[in-house]
Amino acid sequence: MGEKVPENANLGLNPGSPLSAIESINGEAVPKQMSATRAFTRIFFYGTPTVWCLQAIALIAACGSGVALALVNLVLGNFITLLSGFSSGQDVPADFMSLVSKQSLYFVYIGIARFGCIYIYSTTMTYTALKLGRNMRHDYMRSALRQDISFFDHGSAGSISMQATSNGRLIQSGTSEKLGQMIQATATLIAAFIIAFVTQWKLTLILICIVPALILMVGTAGGIDAGIETDILKLYAQAGAFAESSLGNIRAINAFSLGTRIVDRYSVYLEQARTLGRKKDVLYGLLFAGEYFVMFAGMGLAFWQGIAMIARGEVDGIGTVFTVLFSVVIASAMLNSIAPNMVTFTRAASAAAELFELIDRPSRIDPFDLSGEKPAYLDGSIDIRDVTFSYPTRPNNPVLDGFSLHVPAGKVTALVGASGSGKSTIIGLLERWYNPSYGEITLDGATLQNLNLRWLRTNMRLVQQEPVLFNGTVFENICNGLVGTPWEHLPRDERLARVKDAAQTAYAHDFIEALPQRYETRIGERGGLLSGGQKQRIAIARSIVSQPRILLLDEATSALDPQAEAIVQKALDKASEGRTTIVVAHKLKTIQAADNIVVMKQGKIIEQGPHGELVARGGAYATLVRAQNLSTYDRGSDYEACDGEEKPGDLALEKSQTFSRHDTFTQEKLALLREREDYGRASKMGILSTASKLVRATPDLKWWYILALITSVLGAGVYPGQALLLGNVMDVFDPELDQSRGNFYALMFFIMAICLLFVYMAMGWVSNHIAQAYGHDIRKRTFAAYLRQDLRFFDRPENTIGSLTSRLDSDAQSLFELMGFNITIIMLSIVTIIVCSILSIAVSWKLGLVGVFAGIPPMILGGVIRVRVETKMDSDIDAKFSKSASIASESITAIRTVSSLAIEEDVLLRYTNELDAAISGSRTSLLSMMMFFAFTQSIEFFVLALGFWWGSKLIAAGDIDFYQFIVSFMAVYFSGQGCATTLTFASSFTKANAAANYFFWLCDIKPTVRETDQNKDLVPLNGCTSYDFDNVQFAYPLAPDTRVLKGVSLTISPGEFVAFVGASGCGKSTMISLLERFYDPTSGQIIIDGGHHLADLNPRVYRRAVSLVQQEPTLFPGSIRDNISMGIDQDGEEVDDEMIKQACLAANAWEFISSLPEGLNTPCGTGGAQLSGGQRQRIAIARALIRDPRVLLLDEATSALDTGSERIVQAALMEAASKNSRITIAVAHRLSTVTNANRIFVFHGGKIVEAGSHSELVARGGIYTGMCEAQNI
Repeated sequence: MGEKVPENANLGLNPGSPLSAIESINGEAVPKQMSATRAFTRIFFYGTPTVWCLQAIALIAACGSGVALALVNLVLGNFITLLSGFSSGQDVPADFMSLVSKQSLYFVYIGIARFGCIYIYSTTMTYTALKLGRNMRHDYMRSALRQDISFFDHGSAGSISMQATSNGRLIQSGTSEKLGQMIQATATLIAAFIIAFVTQWKLTLILICIVPALILMVGTAGGIDAGIETDILKLYAQAGAFAESSLGNIRAINAFSLGTRIVDRYSVYLEQARTLGRKKDVLYGLLFAGEYFVMFAGMGLAFWQGIAMIARGEVDGIGTVFTVLFSVVIASAMLNSIAPNMVTFTRAASAAAELFELIDRPSRIDPFDLSGEKPAYLDGSIDIRDVTFSYPTRPNNPVLDGFSLHVPAGKVTALVGASGSGKSTIIGLLERWYNPSYGEITLDGATLQNLNLRWLRTNMRLVQQEPVLFNGTVFENICNGLVGTPWEHLPRDERLARVKDAAQTAYAHDFIEALPQRYETRIGERGGLLSGGQKQRIAIARSIVSQPRILLLDEATSALDPQAEAIVQKALDKASEGRTTIVVAHKLKTIQAADNIVVMKQGKIIEQGPHGELVARGGAYATLVRAQNLSTYDRGSDYEACDGEEKPGDLALEKSQTFSRHDTFTQEKLALLREREDYGRASKMGILSTASKLVRATPDLKWWYILALITSVLGAGVYPGQALLLGNVMDVFDPELDQSRGNFYALMFFIMAICLLFVYMAMGWVSNHIAQAYGHDIRKRTFAAYLRQDLRFFDRPENTIGSLTSRLDSDAQSLFELMGFNITIIMLSIVTIIVCSILSIAVSWKLGLVGVFAGIPPMILGGVIRVRVETKMDSDIDAKFSKSASIASESITAIRTVSSLAIEEDVLLRYTNELDAAISGSRTSLLSMMMFFAFTQSIEFFVLALGFWWGSKLIAAGDIDFYQFIVSFMAVYFSGQGCATTLTFASSFTKANAAANYFFWLCDIKPTVRETDQNKDLVPLNGCTSYDFDNVQFAYPLAPDTRVLKGVSLTISPGEFVAFVGASGCGKSTMISLLERFYDPTSGQIIIDGGHHLADLNPRVYRRAVSLVQQEPTLFPGSIRDNISMGIDQDGEEVDDEMIKQACLAANAWEFISSLPEGLNTPCGTGGAQLSGGQRQRIAIARALIRDPRVLLLDEATSALDTGSERIVQAALMEAASKNSRITIAVAHRLSTVTNANRIFVFHGGKIVEAGSHSELVARGGIYTGMCEAQNI
């Protein structure tokens, strides 16, 4: 286990979050927007005593490093005084070289001190930054998990997983070694001014005006920048939430060719962020220009006044002036060094403020709240008294109105009625996802609000209509049902025994045993590697493994085939014995044994009673029963479809997937498909190659790059110019002081400052423009590249929605940092290194060669080694953080499942463990990496020692004069500083290089299912009117040994309505995936219209003729109108409202849409969370029908509809199927929906075992007949 977060960091109102941070809006407590400064300060409240001790050590080390840097000015002044004797005609002391050696050793001592201090503060600061980021992410995730469901219904929080990862990364960046550098700069500033005052207070007072001017500029710019950056981060959070939702609907995006439209909608957020970001063009231009103008104008002022004071005898010599000047200049330079990092601190503060908004948000229904009653005994009697309820997102649209119901203990109560009548709302109120607006709900006489929330949910288990599983093993998923029970911490063998018992009860054990690793098989994100029926049975096992006192079954068997449903229903009936059970059902067969059946309509009870009594009454329930009866011939009472034993004509239903080897060619084909999206196998480029490729990849920024290069070259000219001016200033003392020449050179410094004003104004402007363009373009192009990938890409374990969303933001952020300000400063530094090195050698080759080649190569070598070490460390950390992002994403996306299982603490623990693993794995790399960083930042002092010693020796020998020494040496000094500056951005190199490599790899992947020059004109000959399957076999590329289809051959003729039925996992939905070209067959072929192979056709043109309604309907954020309009493949074109209305009428959706206050403009919420399951499914059907397809694919399309809606929708689908020779292919478990099919194909074990019409198959008395018997009421 990792280090625990301090207790005060886990509370909404901790020492860093006083009560004043909370305000009330409409009666609800909402956190105020926190200032950036306060947010940044509050980050450090997330430290532990260990972290604070390490930070204190780092603080001392950073101050020590800063003071050592300031002391360089004293040594420089002494050297200048010592050497200036040659230019003023003084005799050379006899012990000259001895004095030189002594002063040179001071440089060595300073270098050693700097090395040790930099290593200590950079290592400890980076490590504590990881810890602070971990603790903040923990608290943020905890706060997200404790929110009530209404918070997520509003969908305004952005992507929780993305914000936790990307904001956490920004906070780490702002509190790591860059913070140490700022502390070091502050210490240098203070120490330099102390040295300057002690050396010559009058001259220092004249120059001190530089500092307040710089502080004013940096402070003002920082405040404005923080405000803009906060708004930008909010937009990126919303963009992340949209991307997360879209990636979860990738099948719908492919089926309806929505990629371009989804990217365009995503771009709206990015464009708004770029517009805000460009407001900073002028800000950064003025900041950069002001800083350098003030600094170099100050240098001119220093020489002007210093030379005058020397002339008046107030100053001993030029060495004193140099000491004061360089002290003030270095102090100013330290302030200037904060400016490039100011963006980092601003973004860290804004990111923290964004996280604190959620951390400080109180929750009315808090699962972490330990208060509340925990009755020792639970009988299970539930009373709902006069309850009125409206969803918070639609407060004026009551779902329940004065609803009252008694649910007796130990009995089964069923809720039936039309979609939207309030059935699932009652489940939500019992789970305490919401509190009633009026009225009360009691359990054994105790009001639900007074009970401990975790205790309530542990004793009241739910199986939802759309089962949600988590990325892990089958065992881990079922074990989630044991959390909070006495069996949670039993030995693994005992827990496995309970898990197996629950799986057998849920009729899941057999198919689990057939999986590759049985109960240890990983099932993918959201259980994506299992069929719908398999997922639902595991969900049932998860709910009953804890032997709850109360069972809530919300369409618990809707995804099961008839025989499996019958057996599972019998198991549920058995599990319900002695337990209070509330069942929401559309399949009335599943609730005919209920003790009380409650028929609901528009939030009220219209009748209730047992099945027999309600049927005899001939009311609404009897009408529903008649609608679901299936006719079979009389088999007598001997046949029992749900006794679990294999009848002579039955097959073992769950041995549907077998493991067998393919031929060599097929094996190689599957291996290539499996490896083509494996990033680990991709070749990686170096930083120079990726930077060059990035420039070429953004041709629209060509002129901006040219401007950046020009400003970098001109800006770099200041350093060789400065070296030349310094040499000339020293030359005014030869043979005696020439004050007029000195004043001239002082004026030259001022003129240089004026030139820099314009150069750096342009540099700041251009840098920000490029940075904002990257923030927009990289996100957009990465997201577009995700959406065009084959479905196989998303099957890979590393490509979970959370990790992809996290990478989408973090990689863009890394490239934003490098290709904006950093790349400009790096170019400036590189030009400085080259020009100053040339100048040094040109002026004095003897001194220049030693300085350049003794100093620069070791610095570069150390930097390269650091980059390589950091690259590996970042790669390992990112992989761990990616896992934590996946946990956050799937948990928040499935927050209802998490809350119903009361596994918030368990999710938080798993999330935190991944963070701890990332930190612990980085320690060794961090210790070695920072050694090279400290080396690159301290070696310049050893070069100074060598340069001064060797230069003095050359002067003493008469090989060079004082002017040559000053110019050559200062050029080497500035060259070394440029190299050190470049290497301070090494972390930016590594992160950006990794991001760029992934970006180019992703963009270069060509999906196998795409439009090409070869297939763009290949379209179905007759518009897609027939299909021929010829010995089609299929295995998923990531599970090549598991053949799902094993030689399927069939023909579908024009205008036919065909159905695929069979046990869950037998290959029915895989057939739909092949028909949609989500995948291509492993072998065999699908021929369209008797001509082309499906794999040869233009996929987009083909998909225009096909519409899909999935088993679990997927909607996108936006209005109902937006979602239905997506059925039309017309990018950018408005869809006529009349077309939408007709599609809604055909899907039986118009009535409920019209009843909503906003009608078609009603927001659907994230994933359609604002609507009921039946409402979502009808909108999905309307989306499919609006494009008037030639082929309609229905994968359990009506499974979430009530009987009345199902009949109307089914009739509309049949009517539509009869037009224009439309082919309708339906996958169905509810057999009443396919009795009118021309042919019904019964699948088993990846093969077709029966085929014919309903009457033909019933007369045959085989598997299909047993399925019909199982569903008769």
